[in-house]
Amino acid sequence: MAETWAQLVGRFRLWIVVGWFIVAIGARILAPSWDEVAFDGDFDYLPPAMTSVAGGRMLDEAFPGDRSRSQVVLLMGREDGDMNKRDELVGLDLLRRLYHRLAEVSWQRAIDQGYVRGELASNKAWGRWIDLTQEALNNAIEIDQRFYALLGDRVPETESSLEEPRLALAYWDRAKLLESLGAETDKIASDYEAALVLYPGLPKEFTPIADRDLSAWSNLLDILSWEDAIIGRRLKTSGAQMAVLQLSSELAATGNIATLEAIDELISGVLAYSGQFADPGLRILKTGSAAIGGETLIAARAAIQYTEIFTIIMILTILVVVYRAPLLVAVPMISIGIAVVTSTALVTWLTQASANHALMGLDLRVFTTSRIFVVVILFGAGTDYCLFLIARLREEAALAVSWSQASSRALSGVSGALLGSAFTTIVGLGMLWIAEFGKFHYTGPIIGLCLSVGLLVCMTFTPALLQLLGPRVFWPSKIGQMSSPDGSVPSYPLGNTSGLGAGVWPTISLFITRRPVALLTIGIGVLLLPAIHGWRNEDNVTYDLSSELGSQAESRRGLRLMQQHFAIGELNPVTILVKKSESIDQGTLEADTKELAKSLYSIPKVVAVRTSDDPLGDFPPDREMGLLSGDAWRRRALQKHRIAKQYFFSSAVGFENKLARLDVVVDGDPFSIDTANVVTNIASELTSQSNDSASPWYGASILLTGTTPSIIDLREVTLQDNRRIKIAVVLAVFLVLLLMIRQIGLCLYLIATVLLSYYATLGLSLAWFRWMYGDEFVGLDWKLPLFLFVILVAVGQDYNVYLVARVLEEQKKLGWVIALRKAVSRTGGIITACGLVMAATFFSMTSSAWFPPIAKSFGFSGNDEVVALRGIIELGFALGLGVLIDTFYVRTILVPSFITILGRWKSRQSNAS
Repeated sequence: MAETWAQLVGRFRLWIVVGWFIVAIGARILAPSWDEVAFDGDFDYLPPAMTSVAGGRMLDEAFPGDRSRSQVVLLMGREDGDMNKRDELVGLDLLRRLYHRLAEVSWQRAIDQGYVRGELASNKAWGRWIDLTQEALNNAIEIDQRFYALLGDRVPETESSLEEPRLALAYWDRAKLLESLGAETDKIASDYEAALVLYPGLPKEFTPIADRDLSAWSNLLDILSWEDAIIGRRLKTSGAQMAVLQLSSELAATGNIATLEAIDELISGVLAYSGQFADPGLRILKTGSAAIGGETLIAARAAIQYTEIFTIIMILTILVVVYRAPLLVAVPMISIGIAVVTSTALVTWLTQASANHALMGLDLRVFTTSRIFVVVILFGAGTDYCLFLIARLREEAALAVSWSQASSRALSGVSGALLGSAFTTIVGLGMLWIAEFGKFHYTGPIIGLCLSVGLLVCMTFTPALLQLLGPRVFWPSKIGQMSSPDGSVPSYPLGNTSGLGAGVWPTISLFITRRPVALLTIGIGVLLLPAIHGWRNEDNVTYDLSSELGSQAESRRGLRLMQQHFAIGELNPVTILVKKSESIDQGTLEADTKELAKSLYSIPKVVAVRTSDDPLGDFPPDREMGLLSGDAWRRRALQKHRIAKQYFFSSAVGFENKLARLDVVVDGDPFSIDTANVVTNIASELTSQSNDSASPWYGASILLTGTTPSIIDLREVTLQDNRRIKIAVVLAVFLVLLLMIRQIGLCLYLIATVLLSYYATLGLSLAWFRWMYGDEFVGLDWKLPLFLFVILVAVGQDYNVYLVARVLEEQKKLGWVIALRKAVSRTGGIITACGLVMAATFFSMTSSAWFPPIAKSFGFSGNDEVVALRGIIELGFALGLGVLIDTFYVRTILVPSFITILGRWKSRQSNAS
């Protein structure tokens, strides 16, 4: 079969090369880009049955269009003192622009939901958005007037615009809105007149609201700010004040990147215009869940760019050192380039077809971070396949045969090892398909599909191109007669391709086969200590999304400033939905909810429970107040505020007079284990009431949603996936090995070595990053153990398969020991080169951490803006380290030692019989 394949490739070599170029060019032109079809987010890909997902689904049904899934907090303040009157000027400038943007977005949303000029709201879906538009415009204009009064005669001498020095467009928009609502003519005329006085050229520059490009702001639902008459005092202190932008998008949604960029542009305009009047030290920082998620995505994209660049640089460097032949460097690079372009185009096309339901039964998604795995594994494994083929070609070409025969023999001789090596990786990664967590479920098969394309390229295009190029491919070296007098190929490395000298691997093979028991014992012992450390701490990972970013990331700096002045839990409450089986009257539902809130206050670290009776959770059960006190007045005002209207009870069909909504504020970081334990206690208390026949909530269904419940669910499902996938990967790879090697004992041992390598790598990585990060270390990223396991178990077998396949091939002609020595000598240099290539591609994932500082030290600007993503850095380091351990330790010592012992045992058994 392998010989037939090799002959077909040789016969149609020109058509194969031309065909692959046409396919790659066509794919590049016709297929959508990765960014066009990429999805993101973590919580969106939890199983539908998880509590937080079901809770989110119920929120969408009970409160359609009102669900805030993430937030951007704009924090303005000082770290070393109180704010002053000049700072207020900057704050007013910021808020007038933000409220006007909210008005524009709300008006567009009303139009999208069917708002028509002059139509009465009366329970229309768009009614609340028109109300919010009018309120936001009123806020923008009122704040604009205060801003200009405070600005006084300090108006900058710059050309006027729609928003500077006055917010003329807001007056014009309010006139247009009032006109469409059929309001009083005097008010409309007054606003038009004010707009024209403030900016006479406005009519020529005016764009109707429906035609404005507000796509970056389309997820904005509402703004809560320190200027709000009712809740504003909760959002400001003497040293800081904040505006909370409530978004409809999930915290790690791709669209948040555009939103953050739009916010940055707005803040830049504010600082350029009014920031000049503030004293030094004033900060406007973004934080909040959406800011953290968006900045994480931006960092991921930067990491992908750096990884792709340095992957190519490192592979080029290694190929130049190994071969010192231009064409031998070009062939692998061209091959992998075609593989990357074609495979990624295939994946993006299939993803687009899946999203459009163009192919029945197809369910495929790609993610922003998936590309980094595709690139490094395709470049690493693909280059390895090319190196294996070229190494065998050099052997065959050294014999007295034609180039065509040498090429065919090389391809047929190496096909088995290539297929075995590739299938262990493809099948291992494919096992991620059984994961319940969507990102795992889709990512593994995507990488496996791309690697399959890479394998096909390396078994068709690469040998065809080598045949077309002929012996000149080795220029400036020459392939001469390298056979021994007896016609056999000498048992030393492949010329200069190993770069290690002619005697290194024969010496190593001789040493190993002489003392296998001692080497095996010492070898396992050395890895055992870090492996035990890794095994004990395998589940000790962090789900804190903010810790993914370095301490100098803006969202992290904003978080520190916010913690300095506010309680962080206020912005990330746990939302509780309690639904009775039958409808009751509204008054009873409110009373029962109030009693439920009282019981939750008994749980330690619950600092506030927000209900319709107490919308901000300002009045716990032990806080008494008089009927005419200021607190009583503020409480009644809060109950009529827009954040409380239709927020705590649903009027949707199936939920009216059944569903109660509560927001619980917990004292602590929403991503921490301690906060997760508090939320678990809350769930237990609610469950006990649901199971208590004496409770008014007996038999009620209870769901929790929000950041912390989502983190709890994410941890639960991924830990379950880890256990299930690890078993599946080990079994799948074992079956592939058994199919290729057909020796159960040896296959079991090979699996054991990569497991030992995995745990040792995990232990060493934990120790390294604990030392690197110091007090900031909170654990390795939660995705690292699974991806490290799957990739190391799958990829780590490549070199073992190649070595063992060569041993079995040589063993057909020679005894076990001699076959092993020859196999180690023949494959030592090339496997080492391949291991270095694979490790280099993985280590390139860390480049976003070390290259920007190096570039900055040489005077290159802009690199300080790059935020390194710790999860990718940790995984790149661990994968690179694991491959080096497999290449230089497992394959060099542990596998040959065991094969020697096994060979001796079989020889004794044979002699005894």
